[in-house]
Amino acid sequence: MTTTTFSPKASRYADKKLSFFGVVRSEFLKFRTLTTNWVMTGVLAVVVIGFAMLGGLFINSMYKSALSAAEMEGLPAGSVDQSAATSFANDVFSNGAVSMDMANMLIASIAVVFVASEYATRSISTTLATVPKRSMVFFAKLLMVSVYSFTLGFVLSLLGFFASYAILEPAIRDANPFEVGVLYNCLAVAAYFMMLAWMGIGFGALMRNNAGGIVLVVSCLFVLPIMFALFAGGFEWATNMVPYMPNLLGHSMVAYEVAADAKHNNLEAAGYLAIWCVVPAVLGYLRFRFTDSK
Repeated sequence: MTTTTFSPKASRYADKKLSFFGVVRSEFLKFRTLTTNWVMTGVLAVVVIGFAMLGGLFINSMYKSALSAAEMEGLPAGSVDQSAATSFANDVFSNGAVSMDMANMLIASIAVVFVASEYATRSISTTLATVPKRSMVFFAKLLMVSVYSFTLGFVLSLLGFFASYAILEPAIRDANPFEVGVLYNCLAVAAYFMMLAWMGIGFGALMRNNAGGIVLVVSCLFVLPIMFALFAGGFEWATNMVPYMPNLLGHSMVAYEVAADAKHNNLEAAGYLAIWCVVPAVLGYLRFRFTDSK
């Protein structure tokens, strides 16, 4: 009598392990299919490019005013035309960053919604059941919004510059030909967008609510600077804190030319702004990692 033994067939999926790249890919699919992200991205594009074009029209207006004032003083037209056009160099080359006071809140809000919407729909429970390693999920989200915001910031600021440059008076364009510094300025805008995305994803994970996260973003980038500006007239400590507000740090960070009397240069401003943005990201990570998702 012979005995036949059967060995269970090994699953061909047994060697498949969860990878960080796979989690990043799943987060990309979530981001791509979230309609709110595309709507807010469109609004952000209109704001950045539209404000840049308005900046170009404003430069044209100032240039014509300078010519009119010089003609009234009886100065030679040729020399005035050249000097007036050259005087707007800083404004011309930094036009891609002119919308930062509105764009900063929009890019941070996109990051808030990306995280908080999962809590609102309760799909975060499915995500964490599929990927038990919460740190992997959080850093995949962080990487996703970092790449998105950096790329978007560079592309939109560059498009904004060229859109505004195209409508400038010919004399202004001739006096201010394209410089490689414009690309560095666009990279600064890209880094600024990325840092604000860190702030947004931190507040989104911390509050787990779209409205709450966006309120914190607006409070940091809009309300808080106004409050310190109001107190600055009567309190020295408030006056000293004003240059360290995130919106003003952003202006210094993306400035094409830093004024001689400026409180911070570009790198110093970026360092202080990083503190404003990394702290919420760390707090958001701690809540995401160590507290229940419900």
